[in-house]
Amino acid sequence: MASNKMSHPADETPQNDQIEADDDDKEEGDAAVDISEEKGLLPKEGNEKNTSQKKDMSIGPFSVEPFNPSSMNDGIFGKFMDPMMSQLEAKIAENTAILDKINLEMEEDREKRRKANLTRHIPGPLKENGQELKDVMRQLERLIIYDDYKHVDEDDFEEEEQVRAKRRKLDENSEVAVLSHSIAAYVSLLQPKHLNHIADKMIQDTTLWLSRLFRFKDSQAHLHEEERDGLISICKLVLYKKYPKYSEDGYEALYSKPPVIYMSEAATPQLKNNICKGLGLPKSCISLVSFMQGKGAKQKISCKELEKLIAEDLSSGKTPLLMIGFAGTPLVGHVDNLDKMKELCKKHGMWLHVEGNHLATLSMFSVPTDVQPASFGNSMTLRLGLWLGLPAIPYVTLYKTADKELAALAGLSIINLQYKLTCLPLWVCLQNMGHQGVVDKMKFCLDLAKLMYKKMEKNPNLKHISKPKVIKKKEDVLGIGDLISRAMSALLVFEISSPSVVFRYTGPTYNPDATKNYEKDVPEVAPYAPNGTQKDDIAVTTATDEEENDDEKNHTPSTDYLDSLNIWMVETMRRECSSICLEAVNIDKEGMCVRFAPFETAQVYGTTKEDMEEWGDVFERQIGILNATVEHRVSFQELVEAQDSLKLVNLPGWAGLGCIQYIPDNWLDKLEDLPEQGVYEINEVNYDLVKRLKANDTAFSTGKTQAGLICVRFGLITEDTDMEELVGLVYTTGKEIEESHKYIEKMADIVKLGIEAANKDLEKENEEKLMQEGILRKVPLVGSVMSWFSPSPKDVGIKGRTFNLSSGKVASTEETYKYHMQIQENIPENESSIRKVGPLKCNLKTPKRRTSSTGSNASSGTVPTLVNGLHSENNVSGNSSVRSDGVTGTIAAKPGTVTDTEQTPAQGTDN
Repeated sequence: MASNKMSHPADETPQNDQIEADDDDKEEGDAAVDISEEKGLLPKEGNEKNTSQKKDMSIGPFSVEPFNPSSMNDGIFGKFMDPMMSQLEAKIAENTAILDKINLEMEEDREKRRKANLTRHIPGPLKENGQELKDVMRQLERLIIYDDYKHVDEDDFEEEEQVRAKRRKLDENSEVAVLSHSIAAYVSLLQPKHLNHIADKMIQDTTLWLSRLFRFKDSQAHLHEEERDGLISICKLVLYKKYPKYSEDGYEALYSKPPVIYMSEAATPQLKNNICKGLGLPKSCISLVSFMQGKGAKQKISCKELEKLIAEDLSSGKTPLLMIGFAGTPLVGHVDNLDKMKELCKKHGMWLHVEGNHLATLSMFSVPTDVQPASFGNSMTLRLGLWLGLPAIPYVTLYKTADKELAALAGLSIINLQYKLTCLPLWVCLQNMGHQGVVDKMKFCLDLAKLMYKKMEKNPNLKHISKPKVIKKKEDVLGIGDLISRAMSALLVFEISSPSVVFRYTGPTYNPDATKNYEKDVPEVAPYAPNGTQKDDIAVTTATDEEENDDEKNHTPSTDYLDSLNIWMVETMRRECSSICLEAVNIDKEGMCVRFAPFETAQVYGTTKEDMEEWGDVFERQIGILNATVEHRVSFQELVEAQDSLKLVNLPGWAGLGCIQYIPDNWLDKLEDLPEQGVYEINEVNYDLVKRLKANDTAFSTGKTQAGLICVRFGLITEDTDMEELVGLVYTTGKEIEESHKYIEKMADIVKLGIEAANKDLEKENEEKLMQEGILRKVPLVGSVMSWFSPSPKDVGIKGRTFNLSSGKVASTEETYKYHMQIQENIPENESSIRKVGPLKCNLKTPKRRTSSTGSNASSGTVPTLVNGLHSENNVSGNSSVRSDGVTGTIAAKPGTVTDTEQTPAQGTDN
């Protein structure tokens, strides 16, 4: 800078000074820019741009530089501008981060809604990644443990409200079966070649073992999940044999000679439907064969009828295809004549297929004689899972055929490797049990059936359906040879108790001594009457639909009523002894019966012989309740019919003593054309009647007729129930309710009249007061002045009124305020309602012909009550009187006492 000053002339000094000053300002500006760049306030590119602009604008002596904050003093900028810019930058960065976060959340929410819209058809438990394994297993555990469990949130689950299911205790063989199913699932993961080798080995072993165990040699095994799949496949096999073109032409090959499949009438309707559905055949291809006639042959097929049907079908151009025989019919358990059926099938070229629980006895050391021919049939279906108590074991159908191609075409040969492994659990369990284990299982079921037969054989009120009595005819012995042949035949014939126990409760057996009080106007029959006519022949008749009322008169329970009693028996016994499974079945020409099939249920329910002993005790007690109910039913109906306000109601399906309806007096003559008001009042009275009776005994319940009227249902009773006292309780309670309803209606009218009378009296007194005081006293200003000169008397005023609910009279309150107490009016004795103290039977009317219930042992101090399967009575003191609700009372009836107006010398009079 100094060298430049020295070289220029003096006249140029001011200009040079200006240039130097500009250079100094540039240096200071550059320095400020450098400082700003170091602090990060300005970008370098912007700084260079500003510097170039500055250089451009500084050309010439008169250039003006723009304002640049960097040229300010460093101390001022550092104190004020730097912190402000830093805070601004931090705020901007924070706000930017918030906006980015909001944008990200919105994007995620948008993606979530889009995904939910795309997966809205997916059930909740399967959405996204599913549920945790512990939650799934906990839900599965609760489904197994509790009955009717419904999934709820963990916070809302309450274990006390759940009902635990009764689970079967697994034995060793059942545990092995469960383990084998898991192993089969693991084995299915092996290589196909290795898996095929294992499956073939198991199928061959299982087929051999089953054919030897059940004496069905040279047979093949077909395993299937559904019980009827094996029979349908057998039918297809026979169709392919009988109709060679069936595989190509289908139903057209059957059109000219339609096939016919024969089965017994004892077959279930589902069997017929399943065959027609599985084969695609019309129901006309199924021919039902009737039963044998005569005693001892309830549901056995009639071979004569079968042969007749076959001949008719052949003559009409049909083709007899297959015969289904039963070694134990589905309900009763009777065995068909399999030997004769096999001969007919062989004669006409038919296939014989055998089913039934009696096939299980083929595995025993000694086979029953009537079951032995089953081993000579063409096929049979085994229910090993039920017989052996093995869970999830498939059904097995054994069949005999030499044509493997047709068997494969009919679906009897297993091709799928995965399906072949279904025999693995059976393969393992058979080896674990052995022959002795199988025989023990079968023998145990037979022993249970034998025990039940023993418990029932001495009961005369039961009809044995599954074990008919065989009448043996006495034949003369022709000689020693005949005697020896008979002895040999007896040794060769081996019979066992039927494994299906079916019986029906038919009511008490009546004899002249027990039923003499129940007979209705039955004439005496002399001992010397012709044809040996007896009194029972007149008193007891057979029940028919047209003579149902006559049956009641002859003390014969109707079929519908007996059906209801048998259903009640099943429900009660299953509740009392849950380990023994009984079921109600409908048998043709018999009605509802009780069935116990140990081969089907004993292993599943874990039935033991100790359970059967306990069942026998409970069964005897319930039979006693049924007998008492049936015996007292006629006397109950007679007592009810004798009362004007009680009406018998026939309620189908009710197994109790009966049903009655209380009719108020004002509606007795209008029952045929009952208006809505009558229906309402009758229902109201009967509803209150059941409610009050139920407080004493829960066996009373509410019923409803077809006309919509409420009635009182009586449960079953015990032997010591006093029928007159029971009906008297209902009648007396009904009368009290009727009177209370009438009293409420009467009281409403009395109150209304009392209010009107009180208003009239008050108006009259108000007028009298006005006449005594004068009209001037009512004038506002004059009245006060007049009262000051001449005060009104104190005794003049309006008196209140009281209403006596007992007498219905309106009285003045003058004495009440005078004596400061309420004075009760005396009620004459003839106007008061005083209830008689004594037995409730005294309130009943005497029937036209009284009956004495046998076994009525109610004594004084005991109020008999209805029971719902259990004995129940309320003990009270001997001198207790009847309460207002008609629940307790003193009973003076004695066993066998007749309370008729005509006294019986042998029985005495009623106390």
